[in-house]
Amino acid sequence: MSSPLAALYNAAPIIVWVEDLLTSMYLDTIWGHDMRIKLYVGGGHETIAAVVEDERRNSGRPSLYSLRDRDFGPTNRPRWRADTTWQFALETFEVECFLLDAAALAACRVNTAAKTEAWIRTHLEQQASDLLWWMACRAVIAGLREAKQKDFPAHPRRAGVISQQDAEGYLLKSDWLRSTVPDLPRQVTSGHIREQLLAAHARYKGYVTDGTWTSHVSGKELIAELVARVYTKGRPSGGAALRDLAKAVADEQVKMGRVPGELRELKDVMLERLARVN
Repeated sequence: MSSPLAALYNAAPIIVWVEDLLTSMYLDTIWGHDMRIKLYVGGGHETIAAVVEDERRNSGRPSLYSLRDRDFGPTNRPRWRADTTWQFALETFEVECFLLDAAALAACRVNTAAKTEAWIRTHLEQQASDLLWWMACRAVIAGLREAKQKDFPAHPRRAGVISQQDAEGYLLKSDWLRSTVPDLPRQVTSGHIREQLLAAHARYKGYVTDGTWTSHVSGKELIAELVARVYTKGRPSGGAALRDLAKAVADEQVKMGRVPGELRELKDVMLERLARVN
């Protein structure tokens, strides 16, 4: 390993690759700037997963992880404590959802407009209600993408394909060709699409009704809309304002004992593993 890479991975006992700078700043604050954990920003979840997988394979480092938003995919939170899990997929839709904490938003230092907790909660809930059809549409699109890629064949091992017969067999007998492709026409009929759209809308409306919407709608959209309403004085431009807000909310959540349980568990899991290794 080259010297720069060695320095990168030796910066702390636990290395976590995340998708963006806001996530890195928020987690570093919510985890108390713990020197045992170093966060690096690597872009999209597929990119950071590839980086971590490659490094773990080459170096055998056990305390090297990637963290991704759940988005429209499944969470693997029930498997976080398994030693084979190195890519953590949140149970919450995306990291920005953790910022939808009306109490912390009202108390944080960047609430220069002095918006009350009640105002923030009501405003966010109304904005979330306005996103229902958009979220439903996105959910259907994600479902179509998943349906198209279901059972898509992975690249074969070199030893398994040494002849034309091997290559043709691997491709033509794949589950993707035998089951997924024939099922796609049904998936894209107007009736099926409409049915899926209505079901998704009902699901998101249910989240608003039962109060769990903060974990299921796009926190990015809601926070991007809110920041200009609460952070009215001395606000920097662009993403810097959102990062200021994220850090300020995290500071308040720590102070108020409102650190999200999901993130407390994630830190505990990584530290427990580190203790076993050492």
